[in-house]
Amino acid sequence: MTLHSLSSLARNAALAAAALALATPASAAFAPERPECIAPANPGGGWDTICRTSANVFQKTGALKSTMYVTNMPGGSGAVAIANVITKRKGDNDLLVAASNSLSFTMAAGRTPHTYADVVPLAQIAAEYGGFFVKADSKYKNLGDLVAALKANPSSVSFAGGSAPGSMDHIKVALLAKTVGVDPTKLVYVPFQGGGEAMTALLGGHTDAATIDLAEASAQLEAGKIRCLALMAEKRSSKYKDLPTTFEQGVKVKFDTWRGVYMAPGTSPEAVQFWSDTLKKMVASPEWNTEREKLGWEPTTRFGDEFKAFVKEEHASYKALLKELGFAK
Repeated sequence: MTLHSLSSLARNAALAAAALALATPASAAFAPERPECIAPANPGGGWDTICRTSANVFQKTGALKSTMYVTNMPGGSGAVAIANVITKRKGDNDLLVAASNSLSFTMAAGRTPHTYADVVPLAQIAAEYGGFFVKADSKYKNLGDLVAALKANPSSVSFAGGSAPGSMDHIKVALLAKTVGVDPTKLVYVPFQGGGEAMTALLGGHTDAATIDLAEASAQLEAGKIRCLALMAEKRSSKYKDLPTTFEQGVKVKFDTWRGVYMAPGTSPEAVQFWSDTLKKMVASPEWNTEREKLGWEPTTRFGDEFKAFVKEEHASYKALLKELGFAK
């Protein structure tokens, strides 16, 4: 073989390698060594469910080579977690952090100096309805009973929620009150570190009602220990079709909770692409949709620039809403 032939072979091999590199997704260059998901609340709530359900599906589908660890980091409706991620986990390509509207309210209310601009908003993976729940033997039989009690005396009903005052679960009750002509600032709202704790308070008789999300209530609903007075929606849940909505009971108020994740600042483009691709595959998988349907989550998703624009606009609208409801100046 001549030197010219050898040179041609080397050149062709180099060209083939370059073509292969261009054809290979950027995410293929990255794989997490120790994948982790931070749930910014105690076990049992919506953020915890995001992490544990995703980790379970990743394992079932073989999407990750290593098991994903779940770390609970409660405090300030997401404020503690985002501060930790920004100050201590910058550039951690293996890390996902559960997020929802609750963090948006934390930001809008100024309970954290951070915003989504300080991290990497990655994806919305589902949505679910919030609602009002009472113990099975509660004197409140429907939404009308609850509204009547609030109109007679706004402080006569205590509500448990899984987020801080002025945050998501509190806002649900405040929106209900405002819609029916009751002063939202007169309500009795008892905050807990996640929906799991709020449910415990309700079951223990420490509050009259709980304002939490459907997934957080589903186990006790199915066990017959609690009842749903209303989901804050125009149409019924795709799974729990027997649960009434606010709209069908004449109260025109709704509130969807999105479920999603963000990444730490300083993460590499390859890692962002990997996790985005992996999450897109996850939400399309039968394993995920089986779990999502069990939770009563709706199949609403957003990724990349669409999700970034969504949370930015949401932040601005929540700041205006908090002022309107009297929870911010």
